[in-house]
Amino acid sequence: MIRWYRERKARKSEQNRGSETGQPIRPKIKFGRSLMSRYMLLILAAFLFVPVVVPMVATVFIVVINNVNSSEEAPYGDADQITKLWTSESKKLGEASDQIIDKRMKELQEKYPKSAMYRVDAAGRTKLVLGGEEAEVLKSKSLHPSVTAEGEPESLNTDVILKWSLATGKKAETRIPARWTPNDAVQFMKEAFYRDPLTVVSFIGGGNVNKGQGFMVIEVPRELIQNLTNNGLLEFVYFGVVMLIVFVIFIVMSVLFFAKIRKRLVHLQSAMVTPSKEGIPLPVDIKRSDEIGHLEESFNQMVHQLTDSLQREREEEQLRKRLVAGLSHDLRTPLTVIRGHMHALNKENLSDQGVRALSRMEGKIQDLGELIDNLLTYNLLTSGRYTLKLEQKDALRMIREAAASWYPVWEKEEFEIDIDLPETPLIWDVDAQGLRRVLDNLFQNVVRHAASGKYIRISTEQIQGRTAVVIEDRGPGIQPDSGTRGTGLGLSIVDLLIREMGLRKRVDSSDAGVRTYLYSGKEIDREV
Repeated sequence: MIRWYRERKARKSEQNRGSETGQPIRPKIKFGRSLMSRYMLLILAAFLFVPVVVPMVATVFIVVINNVNSSEEAPYGDADQITKLWTSESKKLGEASDQIIDKRMKELQEKYPKSAMYRVDAAGRTKLVLGGEEAEVLKSKSLHPSVTAEGEPESLNTDVILKWSLATGKKAETRIPARWTPNDAVQFMKEAFYRDPLTVVSFIGGGNVNKGQGFMVIEVPRELIQNLTNNGLLEFVYFGVVMLIVFVIFIVMSVLFFAKIRKRLVHLQSAMVTPSKEGIPLPVDIKRSDEIGHLEESFNQMVHQLTDSLQREREEEQLRKRLVAGLSHDLRTPLTVIRGHMHALNKENLSDQGVRALSRMEGKIQDLGELIDNLLTYNLLTSGRYTLKLEQKDALRMIREAAASWYPVWEKEEFEIDIDLPETPLIWDVDAQGLRRVLDNLFQNVVRHAASGKYIRISTEQIQGRTAVVIEDRGPGIQPDSGTRGTGLGLSIVDLLIREMGLRKRVDSSDAGVRTYLYSGKEIDREV
């Protein structure tokens, strides 16, 4: 009772927490409407069907089939009855004299006249052989002759052979030695289990336990203890058909059950992989309030959350773009004013320190102007409003022109300049202004981040059958923990422009420097 109260209290606290956080509280699935209840009902029906139907079918078979194909009783009962009888009689004869044992065996012979019986004493000598009506008793020379003791009849050295004529038409033979060796007894008892006639060996006074008083044997033709008609095959076929029908019914019910589940899951999967125009899956209709119904409900909630998130993202993106555009335009006015005053200051007589300060200010103003241009360019590219005019241009010629414009900057920074470009034109479909912007940003990135290497090389290489332009420096490389990988508007603009122009870029960074590859996205470059 206390445990139930605690669980109930815990469920209420969870519901209260859900209502406080604003998350939807799903109703608990009722067991009667759940898939588990239906599957358990299916299993229960299968388990009840077998123990109820099979006994009914067995009863019909026994009453109808066995009455139609009735057979007469076996004259001597079954094998178990013979075995129990012989074991019981052998136990009763414990400590009895030979005369009493022989007398009792003769009485049993009269009761079962078609059987054969014989007895062996503790010394391994055959004492009594009763042939019966079905067995012909013959004498044969002993396989183990021995010297006849004084007072013993000569017949003890003669083996006895029982010849049986079985109902199957076959002949059977039992050789009863006059003197039994241990090997004879062991081999005989092994063969007794599957012989025809049925052979039951029992120790006198002990049944299945050797009491040291010898043993007694009964042999009965198996046709006397078996039914004349055998319905075993018919029974096997009959019950096999019934069980097959039960199995087929269960399989059909299971297939129908899981087919409905699969249909609903496939419908849910189709909804997941079929997005709407906005790229978000469409909600699904909830038909049942079971486990799959709750899964569909969770899927619909996810779709609604994605839709709301996409809407908020678009609103934030629009707000960011408007903010960047407005900020960029607003910054241009004070920059223009500052540049005008700095131009006026250049006409004044300034000290050397003032000239240096004014030069640094002009450099920073220029960097700020480039940053504003990058902001505007990035905003236009991300909003899809940056118009590119793709034309077939000689990329190597444009790279030489861009390198020539940066040559003074590299010399000022004391760079070692190595330009190795072929004379053969390399035709790319590019926007001239966009490619110049890409090259300017890459060269500027080398000056800012690889100035310690004092080296820049521009060359070409073949990459998978394409001619790639390689810009190489000997800077420190892109460090994984430096925070410079993929940062900065300049490189972001480079990636956007390269993608829009159909070009490809690959960057290999190591301690020896950075190698940036630019090549056409087409399979074959046009070289003239």
